[in-house]
Order: sequence, then C-alpha cells, then structure tokens
Amino acid sequence: MRAPSLSVRLLLVASAALLPLAVVCGFALNGLLQAQRAQTQTSTMGVARALATSVDSELRLTISALQALALAEPLGANEDSGLIDALVLAKALRATHPEWRGVLLIAPSGKVVFSSEGSVAGPDGEVVEAASLAEVIRTRQPGIGVLAPGPRGNLAFAVRVPVVRDDTVRYVLTAIVRPEAIGAVLARQRVPEGWAVSVFDSALTRVARSRDDERFRGRPPSESLRALLQTMKDRREYVGTTHNVDGTEVQTAVARIDVAPWIVALGAPTAVADDALRRTLLAYGGGLLVSLLLGALVAWWMSRSITRPMARLRRSADALGHGLPVSTHASGIAEIDAVAHALADAATQRTEHEAERDSLLNAEREARTVAQAAQTQLERLVSASAVLSRSLEEESTLQAIAGIIVPHVADLCRIDLLDEHDVLERKLTHHADPARSAEIARFVDNSAAPTTGPGSFPWAIASGQTFIGNLDSPGDFELLDPQLRAFVQMLGITAGCVVPLVARGRTIGAMAILQDRSKRRFSPADGALIGELAQRAALALDNVRLLARARKAQTQAEVASQAKDEFLAMLGHELRNPLAPISLALTLIERKDEKAFPRERQIIERQVRHLSRLVDDLLDISRIVSGKIVLRPEPVDLRDVAAKAIELTQPALQPRARMPRLSLPDQPVPVLGDPLRLVQIVCNLLNNAAKFTQPTDEIVLDLRMAGGQAELSISDEGIGIAPELLPHVFDRFVQGAQQLQRAAGGLGLGLAIAQSLAKLHGGLIEAQSAGEGQGSRFIVRLPLAGAAAAEPEAPADAAAIGAPTLRLLLVDDNFDALDVLAEWFALEGHDVRKAGSAEEALQLLEAGPVDAGIFDIGLPGMSGHELARRVRERERESGTRRIALLALTGYGQESDRRQALEAGFDAHFSKPADLDKLREALRQLTDDAPATA
Repeated sequence: MRAPSLSVRLLLVASAALLPLAVVCGFALNGLLQAQRAQTQTSTMGVARALATSVDSELRLTISALQALALAEPLGANEDSGLIDALVLAKALRATHPEWRGVLLIAPSGKVVFSSEGSVAGPDGEVVEAASLAEVIRTRQPGIGVLAPGPRGNLAFAVRVPVVRDDTVRYVLTAIVRPEAIGAVLARQRVPEGWAVSVFDSALTRVARSRDDERFRGRPPSESLRALLQTMKDRREYVGTTHNVDGTEVQTAVARIDVAPWIVALGAPTAVADDALRRTLLAYGGGLLVSLLLGALVAWWMSRSITRPMARLRRSADALGHGLPVSTHASGIAEIDAVAHALADAATQRTEHEAERDSLLNAEREARTVAQAAQTQLERLVSASAVLSRSLEEESTLQAIAGIIVPHVADLCRIDLLDEHDVLERKLTHHADPARSAEIARFVDNSAAPTTGPGSFPWAIASGQTFIGNLDSPGDFELLDPQLRAFVQMLGITAGCVVPLVARGRTIGAMAILQDRSKRRFSPADGALIGELAQRAALALDNVRLLARARKAQTQAEVASQAKDEFLAMLGHELRNPLAPISLALTLIERKDEKAFPRERQIIERQVRHLSRLVDDLLDISRIVSGKIVLRPEPVDLRDVAAKAIELTQPALQPRARMPRLSLPDQPVPVLGDPLRLVQIVCNLLNNAAKFTQPTDEIVLDLRMAGGQAELSISDEGIGIAPELLPHVFDRFVQGAQQLQRAAGGLGLGLAIAQSLAKLHGGLIEAQSAGEGQGSRFIVRLPLAGAAAAEPEAPADAAAIGAPTLRLLLVDDNFDALDVLAEWFALEGHDVRKAGSAEEALQLLEAGPVDAGIFDIGLPGMSGHELARRVRERERESGTRRIALLALTGYGQESDRRQALEAGFDAHFSKPADLDKLREALRQLTDDAPATA
C-alpha cells in the first residue's frame, strides 16, 4: 500500500484539524444564537417595561391632577354657587391639559352635574362607559375606563376619581382623555427602527400604536397576539412569537400597567435576527471549504482567528448579561465582528433604556412629590378655614390665626388692623416663645413713626402689594429702608413676608410673617400659601367686625324702639288726660239736663271718641309691631261679634240714611278668638266703610261658612280703591287721596291693625275693589272652631249695678278731671274725697277709712304706683281691711297695666274710661267688703 501523499496528509491533517474546529464552531454559533435570542428577548422585555412605566406615569399624572381638584372645597358643595366655583376650577384644570377632551362632574346616579365644556345644571347627558363609573363608586378608588366612542363618535377613555365627603362618594370627577395622549407617550420613546408598540385597554382594544396609530386605533389585537395574551393569563410579563396586524412575524414582549388593567405589547421583527444567523452560517461553510483547500496551516490559522474572537464574544455576552460595558475588537471575520457590534449595540441600547427608565421614574417621583405637596397645602388651607370659622370674637380669631401660622409656616406673626378712622392699630404679635413676643412688641412700641417704604405695613396697605423675600440675600435686604433693616438686623430676621389683608374688596389691615430662629427661607410655594392664608384671615377678621357692627346696630335699634315705646306711652298719657275730664263733663251735663245743648254735646262726644280711637290705634299698632299684643282666646260666635260691632259703631252709623244690611246665618259661626279683638276688627272695617261712603250708599255685612273657614265680608258703594293703592291698603299710615278738609279723618292705621289682629287669630283680610268710585269689599277669613260658639254673657242686672254707697278716695293732679269725676261719683250717691297729690291722699287716709281708691299714675312727686304700695304696706302693718284700688291713667299699654297690678292695684283703666265698666269694677271689688254707714 502506498502511503498517503503529503497533500492527502495535509488534507487529512487539515481535515482532522478543521473538523473538530468546525464542530466547535457549530456549537459556538448555536450558543451565540441562543444567547442572541435570549438577549433579544431580555432587551425587548426591558423596552416593554420602560414603555409600560411611561404609560403608567402618564395615567398616574392624570389621576393626581384629578385628585388634587377633588380635594377642593367647592367640589363638595350642593348649592349652585359652590358648583359654579367647582366648574371654574375644572375649566382651569382642563386648560392646562390640551390632551383632554373635557372634565365632567358626575353624580353617583349617573347624572352629569357639569362639564368643563358647558355649565352647571346643563342638559342631562348619558354617561359613556358606565362600568368604570360603577366600579369607582363601589371601590372609592380611582379607575380608568376602556376606549370608547363619545356622543360625537370621537374615541377617548375616561379617568375617574371619586369625590368623597363625610365618608360618602358625593360625585365622580372624570377626565375624558384623547388616545393621542398615549400615542404621544409612545412617540417620545426611542423604539428601534422596525419595532412596533401597541397599548391595549382592559377590553383588549388598541388605544395607541407607535406606527400607523390612527389606522389601527380602536381595533383588537391580532389573533396570534390574542392567543399569546390568553397564554399569559395572570403573569405580568411574557415573551413570545406572534404575527402583528401588518402580517410580520415578530418577537413580542408583553407587560402589564400597574395603575389600570392595560397591556403594553412590543414587537421586534424576527427576520433581522434570522438574517444574521443565515449570513453567519454561509460564511462559516464557505470558510470551512476554503480552509480545507488551503491546508492545515490555513486551518490552524483559521482556528486561531476564530476561537479568539469567539472567546471575546463570550466575554462580551457575559458582560452584557451582567450589565457591564461591552468592548469591540476587530477579528477580521465579518460575521464575528457583526455579532460583536450587535452585542455592543445591545449593551448601549440597554444602558440608554435603563437611563430613560430611571429618568421616567425620577419624573414620576417628582410629580408625586408635587402632588403630595399640593395636597398637603390644600389640607392646610381647609383646616385653616375650619379653625377660623369656629369663632366670631376678635381675640379668639386672632389667636386662631396665630396658631395656624406659628410654628408651621413661620416663627413670628404680627397683625395690624385699621380702626374706624383708618389708623393702624396693633392687634397681634405672636411668637412661639412668649418672651420673644414681648421683646418684639417692646421694640415696635419704642420705634419711630412707621416707615412707608417697601415691606412696611403702610406700604402694603397703600399699594395692595405683597412683599416677600429671603433677607439673608443681599438683593432682598437692600430693598428695605434703614428703619426696616435695623429691625431685621436687631431681631435676626432671615425671611419675611408682608401681605395686605383684603376682605370683600376693602383693605382692613396688614399681616407680617417672619422667620428668625428657625432660619427657614420662603419659596414661591410658601408665598402662594401665605397669600391664601391671608385671604382667609382677612375674611374671618372682617366677619368679626361685621358682627360687632351688627350688634352695635341692634343695640341702637333696641334703644330707638324703647324710646319710641316710651314716646307713645307718654303721648297716650298726655292725650288721654284732657280727654277724661271732657268726657266726664259731657256725662255730667247729660245727667243734670238731658236737653241742654244736645247738638253741641253730640259734636263734642264724636270728637272725643275720634281722638280716643286715634290714641288707641297708635298704641295698638305699637303693641302689634313689638309683639306685645296678648290674645285671650275663647269660643266665640261671629254673629255676636257682628252685632256688638254694629252697636259700638252706632255713633258713626247714625247720621246715615240707612243702617248696614246684615246677612247672618241661622246657625252659629264658631271661632276661637279674643272677643274684644274680633269686635275691634269688624268695628275698624265698619268705620272705614262709613268714612268713605255717602250717607245714602248701602253697606252690607255678610257672614257665612265656606271650606272650613268663617268669612265675614263688609261691602260698600263708596269711593273705592285705586288699583295702584290696593296692594298697600293694609300698610301703616297708608291712605287714599282725600279732600283738603280731611273729613274722613284717621291716621291710616285702622286697616293695618285689623289685618295684624286677623293674622294673630290665624286668619287674613282680603281687600277687593273694581277701582275708584266703584265701592270696595273687605273679607275677613278665620278658621272655624271645633266646638260651638260660646253663649254670650248676659248683661249685668240693672239692680245689681245699683251698688251701696261707698267711701271713695280720688287722686289726680289734673283738677278738671278730678272735679268732674268726683261730681259724677257724687251724683251716683257715693261719699267722695279728693286729693291732688299722693302726699295729700295719705293724709286723707289717716283721717278716716275708705272703701276704694281711684288713683292717677303720673302724679307730681310720689307716683301712683308708689302710693298704691304705701297703701298696701299700711294695710299689712295696721291689719286694717283691704280697700279696692283702681288705676285711672293716660298710660294704656299692656306693660303699664302689668306694672300697675304689680304695684298693688286691683284693676287698670285707661283715660277716658268707660264709666259703666268703672262702676261695675268698683261693685265687684267691694262686694266682699260692703261700706259701713
């Protein structure tokens, strides 16, 4: 056998040398392919995570903005004024987010309360995608809906945040976000060329895509991607191979978003990696064949030229796996160099993605920090508003302001307020250290007149501007004038803010907020917070001032009301005093000679009654306005009231050609009321009808029951009521046009008194008139009583009126009234003693006993009240029989009657008194102790 030739041996040697190398290279290439695929998956998954983080951050920023708005106080209001403020805030927030379509406030019922694109109480609209709204209300946590078409067909998704007040979801604040906002997030990412990123919502609807976004927006994922997602199940991350909507086979990395059940899918084309693998395999095969032809040397050289670069590739792969820098070295083999460059590029991309992820995380942390700071500031302002609203006293309000500012915001707070003369008055100097407060107060007191330079209180009040500065900065310090610089240096002030206190458009003072021992500085956020606190403090202090002014005005009004009551009481007294003797004189003239001067007596009697009625009207309207009218209700038949009113108005009705025509029912008309006041109502209406009708005109009084009410109407054919006057006929001092002589007379109080008395009885008076010259009709409506009307009391027996002879003591400083009253009682057969003063009356009582005394109240020196107390005290000390005491006075108000009874009087009569009632009262009071001869 021939030995193998050298070429064969070389070939065999080359083959033997290259065959193991080929096998090793094959394994190496396979390992490289597996490593490349694993690295590609890792890199793809890393990019998918970064994209998911970016989308998550974008959604969290939207939720944070809505949560900050949800904490605003107007969002919890039910009134329209509060919701309007909330709408203004929503519009302001909407203006800062152009990627939003609008901001909605939705009630838990699903009703849209307002939209930033509309107004409060706008047209109701249907809530798009109600499932996420129900979920937010159920969980009380923010939620994100699915992509859905709106009323106009525009695709958007809803970000919802609950507005919780008193542990109840009052509203749901919703931002309607365009899907382009998510597309913009994808566009900002550095996605490799040819890669595609899609974001799907919880319903697997495509919200955004990095390529052909508008074309594929709102469409579902491809079938292969849907199958991959089903395989993924509850895992947060997954990598697999799918076909995208373009039909391209891609390696897909899927990552879930934290804030919502959304998914980010990243697809990297597999063709690129396969291409590189094919090229590597072809190069390896060709090189192997060439190596076999060139010989063992070339094979050996090739083995070295391959194994060394492969070792470097392995080191690069290890470095890439450990996150270390990857270096590249030229090997002379294109495929190996390509893999090396690919590894280097992958390492660079990984570094960039990690840096970008860190940047996004830092941005998210900053956004969260800003949101938390805003929330903290809002909570502090809400707490300040609550604290300042607890008191309306100046001292407690100032202390509340000091507690809010020191030490949380600053070390020192000082407040000066303008007094009623616009002079600054120091109200508060508060430091955490009381000794420091006293030191600063002494320095301010010992300082010269306040400066008007920037940073001073007069400057802030005059300019309406706020001074804020960190005074350890030379620039801010130099802005102050010398006096303020001395203040800053002496007290060690490091930062200061002086802000005017403005409430309701008025400057009421100024507030200084200073830092000293804490060495804190003021930031722009601190300036905004101080401005808000100053507004709330100014409003609270202004409320204190308004309350003080209201109390002062109330006191003045009470003083004025008391003065008015005293004036009316004095007026009644002064008017009744001369009326009493005139009335008594007329009675005496009639008793002495009934035929003497009949016409003159009638004229005088009518005028006396007219004056008495005017006085009663004045006093009645005063009691009604002050709420001092006291009713004594009892069952009353209105038929008896009508008859009594006709009887009492006889003087006004007698001159008429015919009496009023009465239309009364046969059965009783029972009401519950004060008989005297009910008669007064009807008398006022009858007198009013008699005044404003001719003697030949007819007056009709009609009484009936209708609808559970009693209706008493008085109709006349008189001058009527003008349409413009009709709504005001029951106002005080209102009268229609009269002739110059004012024949009708009156003060315009009769109807006002009647209406007020009717309302006190639970009823009402209605005025009707077709116009001037067409008569008028007044209808009194009162609720019917359940029981029958009380039977009228039988008149006193005439025989009973004739009481036995009494010894009477009359006391009055008006001698005309005293003489006439004494003469009248003398004609009645009584023994009368007269006294012009209380002292004289006491002397007469010492001279001999009496059965009864009739005293005036307004006596010179000792009053009638004091005289009554002396008489009662004398009776207790001596044990003598109690005599009847009657007060006869011009003071006729309810308080005067009560005071008289408290002084010891048994009865109270206003001048001019009804003599029959006065006589009856004497009879009743002396029945138990008859006079002795």
